[in-house]
Amino acid sequence: MKIKVKKLKANAILPQMMREGDAAMDLYAVEDIDMPQGKVVAIATGVALEIPDGYVGNVRDRGGLARNYGFHTLGGIFDSNYRGDITVVAINLGAEDYKVKAGDRIAQIMIHKIESVELEEADELSETERGEKRFASSGY
Repeated sequence: MKIKVKKLKANAILPQMMREGDAAMDLYAVEDIDMPQGKVVAIATGVALEIPDGYVGNVRDRGGLARNYGFHTLGGIFDSNYRGDITVVAINLGAEDYKVKAGDRIAQIMIHKIESVELEEADELSETERGEKRFASSGY
């Protein structure tokens, strides 16, 4: 599948997969930004994508940033009809302030095929073994 990508800033780095077989493309910060401990920030990537109809972009954490610095992405769904900056919303859950520099890999985006759904209101739902159990329903 080919997806059109547009640079919105001259210094933007296009999303890319680092290795053959990777499931997601790395996203890069287009500017420096401070991430104080416990604060939510929006980090521009300087790129826009033309995600095809029937697909969605899903922004996820980079494992090393999450483990080493508590860098966690939030609100990462990009619909196929969106054409603006793929801005990464993130929170610093780490023990110290963190500084993002322009050109840093900050997150990754996966492109997923989606299914259109039609909801049908019902008075009852089918029974399952799990039922309404949610938290710790498997014993943990």
